[in-house]
Parts: sequence; C-alpha cells; structure tokens
Amino acid sequence: MPSILRDMAEVESFETFYRLGYRRMVAIARALVRDMASAEDLVQESFIAAHRNWDRISGYDDPQAWVRRVLINRATSFHRRTRAELRALARFGGRAETVVPDLSPQATEVWDEVRRLPKRQAQATVLHYVGQLSMEEVGEVMGCSAGAVKSHLHRARVRLGESLAEWEQESN
Repeated sequence: MPSILRDMAEVESFETFYRLGYRRMVAIARALVRDMASAEDLVQESFIAAHRNWDRISGYDDPQAWVRRVLINRATSFHRRTRAELRALARFGGRAETVVPDLSPQATEVWDEVRRLPKRQAQATVLHYVGQLSMEEVGEVMGCSAGAVKSHLHRARVRLGESLAEWEQESN
C-alpha cells in the first residue's frame, strides 16, 4: 500500500479508537479527579500521548489499557501537583478556591470518600465500577492479580459501607 494511503488508514484507525474510548476515559478521569474540566484535559493529554506513539500502541492487544494506565498516572501527578500548590498557598497565607463539581451532594460525598481511600483501593474501585472492567482487566492495568483486585475492592466496600450507612441514617 502506498505510504499516503497507509497514513490515512492509521489516522482513521486512531480516530475510531478515540471515538470509542473517549467517554469511558472521561468517566474514569472524572471519578479520579472530581473536576470535569481537569478530567477532560487529562483524557486529552492521554490520547495525545497515544497518538504520538500510535504506530507502536496500535499493535497492542488492548490499546485502551495503555491509555487507561497513562490516564491513571496523569491523575496521580495531577493530585500531587494540586496538593503541592495548596501547601505553597497555605505557606504564603493565600486561600485556595475549591472546585464545585456538577454532581448531587450525595454523589459528591460518595466520590469524596472514594478519593480518601488508599490509592490502590480507589483505583480498583474507579476502574471496576466506572470503567466497567473485569477483575482480570483491572489487575492488568494495576499490575496485580485478580485476587489482589478483589481484596482492594472488598476493603473499599467495607470502608465505603460505613460511610454509606452514615449517609442513609442522616437522610432518614
């Protein structure tokens, strides 16, 4: 195939890949970082990285898994950067503005609790429930066994169950 036709096929292939995966990646990012604008930015950056390396990534069994891993890494960096900025602001006597999400108060409380979980539990929770990945797929993304994923999810459910029970009592 002439190179110009091959290049066009690669572009169309990436566009299809992008269209099929974008919404799910935004949902995962939204659950990880809370702010929709930041979530969309992180997803765009992750897909840009995929596009730059598309000749290699397109040959993977699951290119979406690569993008998810990049997205999780970027969300982790985002949190580190945000915490560092808040600490610097506090040192200099400034006030940090909080981002008000466009979620119901109940959903905001639930996702705040998910974000307070230990990192691996939060990642497993988001990938399984928001990303709708199987235990095995979550294990592949996180670099652990399906049994470890089950353990992370069980611990997360126990911790979140206490909070959910408190919220239900408050609402009654």
